[in-house]
Amino acid sequence: MANSSKNLDPAFQGVGQRLGTEIWRIENFQPVSLPKSDHGKFYSGDSYIVLQTTAGKGGAHLYDIHFWIGKDTSQDEAGTAAIKTVELDAVLGGRAVQHRELQGHESDKFLSYFRPCIIPLEGGVVSGFKTPEEETFETRLYVCRGKRVVRLKQVPFARTSLNHDDVFILDTEKKIYQFNGANSNIQERAKALEVIQFLKDKYHEGTCDVAIIDDGRLAAESGSGEFWVLFGGFAPIGKRVVGDDDVTLETTPGKLYRYFFRT
Repeated sequence: MANSSKNLDPAFQGVGQRLGTEIWRIENFQPVSLPKSDHGKFYSGDSYIVLQTTAGKGGAHLYDIHFWIGKDTSQDEAGTAAIKTVELDAVLGGRAVQHRELQGHESDKFLSYFRPCIIPLEGGVVSGFKTPEEETFETRLYVCRGKRVVRLKQVPFARTSLNHDDVFILDTEKKIYQFNGANSNIQERAKALEVIQFLKDKYHEGTCDVAIIDDGRLAAESGSGEFWVLFGGFAPIGKRVVGDDDVTLETTPGKLYRYFFRT
């Protein structure tokens, strides 16, 4: 690692010396290191810097720096994240590969650092982060997509968010529900179960109940009755609406072509 200058941001002292993931959130235009307990949680109103250090040949370290831009973050915070990414790269001797990550369109490489997935949350450093004494449980509805890499997206807690094509996770204080759209695929259903186990262990101390709701079935033993009560009672759900910010699931790798012109 290159020698740090006297103007080095204190948050970057000693970076890149150990393998794994280091994360900073931009607060008041400064990077603030996040504890490991908060790794994987990304608030839509904030911007983050993620450093991934891996082992190279001969004991050298390889670096990837990602700056993650929440969909509701300010331009000033996004700009600060970009500037601080360059500064961090300089600290690492200019040897890092830099990546820009937009919420909902993250690269597979970025998502691979967080198992089973990242947890996108509404709010930000001002509204979203509270002390444990202030924090109360918030019921959240997620759509879970991806056959290989899981992409989790928080959607409004409303019946209109549900559809027949996707798998949804409803995380309540006492119970976690998985809603399998009738047209959803088995791979996404299996991945959603992994996410539920992660949520159960991380936010419910491993003790909450889990219920699987199959689209179109109203069997009482499946927990579907209480699931629909949370949405104001059973009613037909609509078709999936694809929005501009919809995630792209399985993309075809890009190709680079070289053209030769005769003069």
